[in-house]
Amino acid sequence: MKYDVIVIGGGMSAIMCGIALATNGKNVALMVKGPSKLNYSSGSIDLLGFDEQGNVVDKPLDAIKSLSPEHPYSKMGIASVTHNAAMTPVILAGAGLKFANDTQLNSNHYRMTPLGIMRPTWLTLDNYVTSTSNTSLPWDRVALVNLQGFLDFPSPFVAKAITSMGVDCQVCDVKLGAIERLSNNQQVIRSTAVAKLMQNDSIVSEFARKVRSQARDVDAVIMPAVFGLDGDESASKIASQLKMPVKFVPTLPPSVTGTHLLSKLRKLFIKNGGTFLLGSMVKNGKMKGNRVLSIEAKNFPDQDIIADQFVLATGSFINGGLVSSNQGVKEPIFNLDIDYKGNLGEWSKENLFDAQPYMEFGVSTDAEFHAIKDGQVIENLYAIGSILSGHNSLKLADDTGVAITTALQVARQIGV
Repeated sequence: MKYDVIVIGGGMSAIMCGIALATNGKNVALMVKGPSKLNYSSGSIDLLGFDEQGNVVDKPLDAIKSLSPEHPYSKMGIASVTHNAAMTPVILAGAGLKFANDTQLNSNHYRMTPLGIMRPTWLTLDNYVTSTSNTSLPWDRVALVNLQGFLDFPSPFVAKAITSMGVDCQVCDVKLGAIERLSNNQQVIRSTAVAKLMQNDSIVSEFARKVRSQARDVDAVIMPAVFGLDGDESASKIASQLKMPVKFVPTLPPSVTGTHLLSKLRKLFIKNGGTFLLGSMVKNGKMKGNRVLSIEAKNFPDQDIIADQFVLATGSFINGGLVSSNQGVKEPIFNLDIDYKGNLGEWSKENLFDAQPYMEFGVSTDAEFHAIKDGQVIENLYAIGSILSGHNSLKLADDTGVAITTALQVARQIGV
């Protein structure tokens, strides 16, 4: 098996890099082990939500200039970050994904989380609850709708948050026979299971009828994002049947939003000529000098998978891209050099809500994101996304921004 480029990973960073490379005419394959963080997406893309002092960022491209030299944005430089940020909504639109605020590249807004908290972000899927302020919403009176038996949308928290912003919130708890039957068969009902039911026109009609009977004289209906597993059709149907504005709030993960994003991006990657190899767990890489010759995957035991260039996008600890032990932190495929500090007792802090030092651990790279092994730059192996060192994605709210901009940066370098 021979490709121009092999991208190891299946998350946002991997798939955006693959799309950019395939669009540029490269014969590229994504080696995907299994589900990624993209399945848990909130529907927003964070470029930079907070600075390193914890202050909310209004203008992310301006704030990037003050980040530490080790941050991936600093390695890229502001010109490259700005270019890659500008390309992001273009690529997403090509996948059929419509985002609010996509013309305001240097402006953050606020989006509502599943618990009702307003968090700063850069882009948010259209028709989701957003605001220019974390203390107000653009309505005077709303109906907050949930489904009886569905527990992954904590409506009391959301209702309390909406009310605290001066909005009259009418809570509607809708009972559907289909949901009741589902809850009798399953201990926990997940959003994806509800979304499958909502592909049924008769269930959607029943739901709309019951919402209309409860929600009266409101400016908008707010409900959990359990529509759209089949695309945008079921979400459009409920809005047209209710005959009033409908806005969504993401549910607790796994999310329909993430499944929707992954499906759309995967289709664009394949449409542009990419090869999607699901279930491909890469075990190791064969190297000679400062080059990777090939990789070996568990489901291709007798084949060397060869490429001119390799991109590592396997994520951080949660995805297995990094592995920790009493002996240290390791990258398991190529055994690359890792940037980390201190001994095991210094990797975390006692207070759960403090910035945890281990969040900044990651693969060592040069300024062009070539991976480093035994102090030597590997000239045809790049690292992108959350496997990179130098930033705390929870503290800075920059996870998807780093994933996408580093992916597009490396794709540009390979495509030259």
